[in-house]
Amino acid sequence: MSSNKVQLSIKAAALLVLSTTLLNSALADDKRRYVRESIENSDHYVFNTSDKVNGATTLIRNFKNREVVAHISSKALEPDTAYSIWWAVFNRPQFCAEPYTCKVTDIEAMGGDPRVQASVFWAGGFVSDDSGTSNTTIELQTGRTGRELFASTKDYGLQNLAWAEIHIVLRSHGPVGMAGPVADQIGTANEACPDDGCKNVFASIHIPGS
Repeated sequence: MSSNKVQLSIKAAALLVLSTTLLNSALADDKRRYVRESIENSDHYVFNTSDKVNGATTLIRNFKNREVVAHISSKALEPDTAYSIWWAVFNRPQFCAEPYTCKVTDIEAMGGDPRVQASVFWAGGFVSDDSGTSNTTIELQTGRTGRELFASTKDYGLQNLAWAEIHIVLRSHGPVGMAGPVADQIGTANEACPDDGCKNVFASIHIPGS
């Protein structure tokens, strides 16, 4: 074999090795990127206060499946009571009045900055047991939602998986079955409510990177 052919063969082999190395590196980076997830734990607070109660939520941002999974545990509930669950997603929390410390007043329908791209929508529901305890899991895919609580709020849903500030709110609808069908109690905001109305009782707050 001539020296030119030998050199070409060596170059071809070197290019093959380099290509394989780059491909494997890219696949490894890709794998790391798509299996990466963040886990955030939050106590439960009396709604719109800093008072803690006996409950917590673990929120997992799953970047592979483009979703959020939240495990909600509480021992501070009223026994045999119906609760609806609500997502409050602040997609761009840097524009909240206090950046990355978003509040109800940062929702556009409440006079907040529209750049926040806040979205409030139904997440699920449950009935507490006779000791006021519940363990519930909810999931949220990225993308827009048609379940907005406020008619004047745009249906942003979860757009910014990595950096959105996410609040989970538990809303009481009173004793199970008393104010209406259980399906309405756990599946609506202002239907099947007791005489004194439905009330937001507890919330967990999940700030990205916390």
